[in-house]
Amino acid sequence: MNIADDSAAYLIRTCALRALLVGLGVALLIGCGPVQSTSGISEAETSLERARVHDAVDHSPYEYYRAELYLRKAKHAWGYSEFEKARDYAREARRAADASIDNTHEAPWQGHPIYGHDEWTEELEAARREITRSRQLDIINQID
Repeated sequence: MNIADDSAAYLIRTCALRALLVGLGVALLIGCGPVQSTSGISEAETSLERARVHDAVDHSPYEYYRAELYLRKAKHAWGYSEFEKARDYAREARRAADASIDNTHEAPWQGHPIYGHDEWTEELEAARREITRSRQLDIINQID
């Protein structure tokens, strides 16, 4: 082998290595969108399921349905290969689902007036009557 053959082989190896590195770089850049959006959708689905288990639909319906609709929109964008939009929608869905979970921890008890008076039990009704009767007795005692 002579020097010309060695330099030609070196040039071929160098070009092949550069082409391989450029190809790997392009593959990584193309792969980031689908991978990130898919993992974001998966995380949002998990958060939404946790919210469902915590009865967020009853205690925090606005955030729960917001998360549900953002997740649907993320899946729709993912289906049309709009991976950046899908990732953003999935992020919003997860934030809304997590907010609904937080709201369920702060929600009042079932007998709280915010849920309406139709859920009052017999004991609560008896307590309400007792309070009303004691207030009436206080008014009568003030008159006397």
